[in-house]
Amino acid sequence: MRIPHSALALALAAIGVAPLVAQDAGKPKTVGGCPAEPAAFHTCALEKAKSFTPPKTPSGKPDLQGYWRGQLAQAFSVEGVSGNEPLVGSRVMPWEIAPPMIVDPPDRKIPYQPWAVPIGRIGENHNKYIDPRTACGSGGVPRLALQDADQILQPAGDQFVLWLFEDHHVQRVIAMDGRPRLGETIKVTNGDSRGRWEGNTLVIDVNNFNGYNWFDDSGNFYTDTAHIVERLTMIDRDTIHYEVRVEDPKVYTRPWTMVWALVREKEAGFELLEEACREGQRDLDRLQELGFKYYFGDTWRDR
Repeated sequence: MRIPHSALALALAAIGVAPLVAQDAGKPKTVGGCPAEPAAFHTCALEKAKSFTPPKTPSGKPDLQGYWRGQLAQAFSVEGVSGNEPLVGSRVMPWEIAPPMIVDPPDRKIPYQPWAVPIGRIGENHNKYIDPRTACGSGGVPRLALQDADQILQPAGDQFVLWLFEDHHVQRVIAMDGRPRLGETIKVTNGDSRGRWEGNTLVIDVNNFNGYNWFDDSGNFYTDTAHIVERLTMIDRDTIHYEVRVEDPKVYTRPWTMVWALVREKEAGFELLEEACREGQRDLDRLQELGFKYYFGDTWRDR
């Protein structure tokens, strides 16, 4: 399991832990037959999907079932890691140089409104607040699908798709039967998911967020007015093109898109393990002693 996170790394740095240059992990050059860089993978994968016929469930739906693990994804910053970030080389949680997972807009940056820039991007959130994952909260959508293993299930009847995560033992229940959404005043951590099939693509439309989550360790964020659309498309039997479209009029100037791959976990006997975060968490008291606060969204309102 990956140990999060930004605030913990900063805290230990504050008590004298020296930096260490991160080593190249020898990442693959291709994923699913496409280049192992998110923007290039995105273009290639969309073409591959046009000619691939996915396996089908007994009811004839594309069969996405199995264990999956994110690739071309990293937890540090969805905008990429250039090498100038403060935690590159940390002994505690070294950030590795990586390209952006953002494929639109062309500059591959989150299109923040000017007031929000110093809050995200290794700003106020990162420097003042405990990462919600470290506080044993859900990583949220889409952060749950970044790296740790997950499992997709499609129960008979096609009423739901279940997406189970090793990350904090979170489960998403995606209604596929056209039921009404939650009322707009009801806000939940992982949002309210409604799914549908568009050809061979599973489209998951998510609203009703409480805004208590980040995209990454940098503190890049969305609010309770966010609308996220996920698109999962198999490009071969072992690779899913995972696209995430984000809009939030409260904080961004326009919608924007991230992409990475979900690659099938084929180890014999593999299963998801329970992450007993609350039972094993020993960092929160120290972080609070150092002045970090719990994050409950819209923190800028208190300044």
